[in-house]
Amino acid sequence: MLRKLMKHELKATARILVPLCLVLLFISVVNRFMYKVGPKEGIFMFINGFMFVFQIFLIFAVLASTIIFMITRFYKNLLSDEGYLMFTLPVKSHHLITSKLTVAVMWTITSIIVLLSSLLIAFATPESVNNFINGFKSNFAELVIAFDGNWTLLWIELISLILLSIVANILMVYVSISVGQLFTKHKIIGSFVSYVIFYNAIQFLLLILLAIFSYTYSGSIDFTHALPRGIFPISISVLLVESIAFYVITNYMLKRKLNLD
Repeated sequence: MLRKLMKHELKATARILVPLCLVLLFISVVNRFMYKVGPKEGIFMFINGFMFVFQIFLIFAVLASTIIFMITRFYKNLLSDEGYLMFTLPVKSHHLITSKLTVAVMWTITSIIVLLSSLLIAFATPESVNNFINGFKSNFAELVIAFDGNWTLLWIELISLILLSIVANILMVYVSISVGQLFTKHKIIGSFVSYVIFYNAIQFLLLILLAIFSYTYSGSIDFTHALPRGIFPISISVLLVESIAFYVITNYMLKRKLNLD
């Protein structure tokens, strides 16, 4: 059943996001060609400017669409009138959450890849690419040294940090909407206030933990070596606990405190 839910969610979101991503990549290729071979004066300068603005507009459109779909699909499908139908299906509430979370994470990663590819296609030059690669290698080499040459641990922590950041932020939206629906007459305002409270609470907790770490190891290790020993593990732990807590609360709210009025 989970696979069917994910397939349905993917089809519903792909109808808008796939064309947007394809158009963005196509415009990026066109801009690359125009900047490289097109004249730089007269009407062609206006066209170049227009196409540049259009590409920037599409970039924001892809970002906005991803965020809007993540929010509206959860709210409309589960907490509006459609919720009466969704919760009559022979499926558990955590399957509904998992299906939407999985698809939202997938589209978030896809959008980031498409946006970076768009900028690379349209504006990258051999010099800028070489500068980026050299800078990346230099910074990455410092990280490898900080991890005592343990590439495996470095990649595990980096990938975990990125994925958990995406998952935690999506679940923060979900739990805020789930708590906000308790405010019968002001669900949207309640969701917004809930999000602000959750966000600031997490930031405050993370700040306290990092302050404790800095005080504990003050003067004993430099910032670079603090990454593998404290900052990365603390951030990963907070994000993991945060994700689990938000998931459990969201599931509880949908299962025990559902309000579709």
